[in-house]
Amino acid sequence: MIYLDLALRGGGITLLLLLAFLLWRAPIGLEGRVAVTALAISKAAFLITTAAIPLDLPPLVLSNITFLSVLTPAAITWLIVSIFLDPPWWRWPWIAAGLATSGALYAHTMFPETTPYCLTMGVGLYGALFLLALWSARDDLVECRCRARPGFASAIAGLALFLTGAQAVGALEEGTVVLALFQAIGVFAVTLAFAIWLLRPDADRWPGEQEPVADTARPSPEDALDAALIARINAAMAGGIWREEGLTIGALANSLAVPEHRLRRAINQGLGHRNFSSFINRARIDAARTTLQDPARMNTTVLEIAYDVGFASVGPFNRAFRAEVGQSPTEYRRAAMSGTFADSENSAPIVANLH
Repeated sequence: MIYLDLALRGGGITLLLLLAFLLWRAPIGLEGRVAVTALAISKAAFLITTAAIPLDLPPLVLSNITFLSVLTPAAITWLIVSIFLDPPWWRWPWIAAGLATSGALYAHTMFPETTPYCLTMGVGLYGALFLLALWSARDDLVECRCRARPGFASAIAGLALFLTGAQAVGALEEGTVVLALFQAIGVFAVTLAFAIWLLRPDADRWPGEQEPVADTARPSPEDALDAALIARINAAMAGGIWREEGLTIGALANSLAVPEHRLRRAINQGLGHRNFSSFINRARIDAARTTLQDPARMNTTVLEIAYDVGFASVGPFNRAFRAEVGQSPTEYRRAAMSGTFADSENSAPIVANLH
């Protein structure tokens, strides 16, 4: 069993580093490359430090590898939120939680008595990431990501949750050959499956800017159908359907009498949006800006404007407005009334782009 553990760990480390190297040649954005590289390095270090047979390494080398190993929770968190959460401001609380868990894991290497707290934080983090990968699908417009979510969540966050949870309840004891073998088998299998998925040529699953890829495909009859659907989407948006509070992709699909998967594809590939909430919020924020610039409506409160454009409360409205415009609604109104804007580009109409 010990030799099997070492063989699997060696194979896992090789796969991880090879995957990180190959992704730097793939047509994806810098964020995706860095996130996978960070996970590959930290996970490789984890495989070294948790081997069934402790490796005889110089103290300085071992301490550096241990430090990289404890960054695994933060690296897993970064990768998952980078792939599944497009708006950057949604990611920071998750990354902070991942860093906190890594900090607890590092403290555990010096103070073994903190094991229960460390395991509890790990179970909470990985369980939340598992649910996040599934829950955030409701707004996702990228088909390949929607299909991959259950398997991805089970493979990455699910494996970490299983190993951490098993230690927390005493089913697997730290430092045993059985735990080491479970770790080696799990990481090797997940890395192999992850490599097959990531190295496919479709780069659309990644956030941010993608490197240009030549598209020589001829238009299909389905393209013509989607062009008609895009025109209907634009008409519905121009008619103010975005004002409906709590509007979902399913509700819009029902309103247009089209299958939800076709609507997702049309908004994603035809209108260039990866997230449904962001697509709807752009129209809402544009209408809010028009109101905020209107001297005749200076006495209309920000809360009233938020309700009027379809937000259920002022908090999400303020966050969405600042993310889109770079200012709070109050700051934007003040700049509008004084005749100056912090960013003239941000004051350009948005809904007009839908036509």
